[in-house]
Amino acid sequence: MKILRLIPALLGLAAASPIQNVGSRGLENLSDLSNTVSKRLSLSDTRNELSECRPVTVMFARGTVELGNVGALVGPPFFNALGRAIGDENLGVQGVEYPATFLDYLEGDDAEGAAMLASLLGQAVSLCPSTQIVLSGYSQGARLVHHGVAQTSASVAERVAAVALFGDPYDGRPLPNIAAAKVKTFCFVEDLICKNTIIVDAFHFAYSIYAIPAALFVQSMVEV
Repeated sequence: MKILRLIPALLGLAAASPIQNVGSRGLENLSDLSNTVSKRLSLSDTRNELSECRPVTVMFARGTVELGNVGALVGPPFFNALGRAIGDENLGVQGVEYPATFLDYLEGDDAEGAAMLASLLGQAVSLCPSTQIVLSGYSQGARLVHHGVAQTSASVAERVAAVALFGDPYDGRPLPNIAAAKVKTFCFVEDLICKNTIIVDAFHFAYSIYAIPAALFVQSMVEV
């Protein structure tokens, strides 16, 4: 319980801390898309659009203690950028329902969420045979993607068109039955969560800076 009481303090500290040396990280040429993204924003922390069977379906697992089923720190900025890149009408987003507790992160146990993601993948394949599936997750949610894919068959995993992971504790580990070329992981070298520790610093809360690069990667992997 003492650990759980620390969560608000950690979040507040990270939000208040200046992030030094993040810079542009090679994003200098993305201003045009950035400007268009800002004109049409959705900040909802809950998305349930799998049944709409749009041309591209993103399945997203939020980070630890985030609200809703897609959170707010990374998911919505990524969806907004991707919607502008491929057309909002072509994009459906489905959040993964799972507890996302700090205790589960410490224990390395994402069993409920992993099973849910595997189930959602199966539903997408059967209900929406033409949709292009994109997997994505932030922090504990990125780790969940690894566990969920491990529970799916090779034929289902083959339907995944792209994977975009942010602040992944399992950075560098391959995803079963998904080609490495389909996977893009965004991790600050300074982010110790990406080294599978429990140390959270301000860098771990700054992955929205990679929303547009992630969207452009996914755009390059799908056809709309």
